[in-house]
Amino acid sequence: MQVVFVDDESRVLAGIERTLAMSDADWECRFFTSGQEALAALADCPADVVVSDMRMPFMDGAALLGKVREQWPGTLRIILSGYSDTECTLRMLDVAHQFVSKPCDNAVLLATLEGALSLRALFTDPSVLDVIGRVNRLPSAPRVFAELTRLLADPASDARQVSRLLGSDPALSARIMQLANSAYFTGGGGGTIKSVGDAINRLGIDQVRLLVLASQVFADAVEDPFVDQLQRSSLHASKLAAQIIDGRNAQAATAALLARIGLLVPDLRDDAWLEVKTGCDTPLHAAIGAYLLGLWGLPMDIVDAVARHTHPGRAAASGFGLTGAVHVAVALANGQTPDLGYLERTGMLEQWPHWQRL
Repeated sequence: MQVVFVDDESRVLAGIERTLAMSDADWECRFFTSGQEALAALADCPADVVVSDMRMPFMDGAALLGKVREQWPGTLRIILSGYSDTECTLRMLDVAHQFVSKPCDNAVLLATLEGALSLRALFTDPSVLDVIGRVNRLPSAPRVFAELTRLLADPASDARQVSRLLGSDPALSARIMQLANSAYFTGGGGGTIKSVGDAINRLGIDQVRLLVLASQVFADAVEDPFVDQLQRSSLHASKLAAQIIDGRNAQAATAALLARIGLLVPDLRDDAWLEVKTGCDTPLHAAIGAYLLGLWGLPMDIVDAVARHTHPGRAAASGFGLTGAVHVAVALANGQTPDLGYLERTGMLEQWPHWQRL
């Protein structure tokens, strides 16, 4: 794996290099003190990952990663920043897959890199990598975004109202969870966020308000019947999944809400893509959705449930569990029949009539 680090402070690069020397990481690493130098080197030898400081003279990290996205869309993009103003955060959101706060423990940075690269190894299909590299935003349903904007503009609104509305839209939910799970906001600690409500609690309602109201990164809110229908069926699946597991399972609700998020990628905005498979026989939209969520730092059990929701027997965990609940909920919400053979093998077939009545 080729990894490029860019920071105008040579001592920071030296510290990262020392940490890498003491690790077991088998990567070829290059270090540069400017965006211009990095781009010239990438032209000769592209990288699998580019890690850049945000605040640099002449060309800052967001500008550099924007050029990387244009020229090498399959490259993973990670940004380091010690600045948390809204404008800076929005620019990073537009170009980076993950964010790490600066200064940071180099072990946190190393863990972020290892997670991103291990995810990349799971999704080696070129069609997945190419599509994902060009994605920087997903559309939310216009009516949801309009209501959210109105709610956030009201100082009297509370976190529960905002959480309920955000939790009804796949694109908005994924972005909020991306931020809440990033090392930029957690410093590498604080545990994994597995629901939108927990994400809002971690970020704070004021941070959410600033990011959404100031941003077009969160949504291109234009009328689109496909997006609106997908939002409705995803919300339906989310409610069903929570009931299928134990009635109030926030993680199941989140995973089912996000299960078909890959279909929001502009290149896949057509029902015909439901039939397209990757080289390993996974529906392309499921692989792309899972990879995107993984890059954004969402919990791996949610990522696995999204990747396997059409073929739950391939899930990492045995038994019914999260992936099984998402599989059944998504099938019901879209008028389909789940894999009854899988339900029989996992001892859940007798529950099928009850789930239909839900």
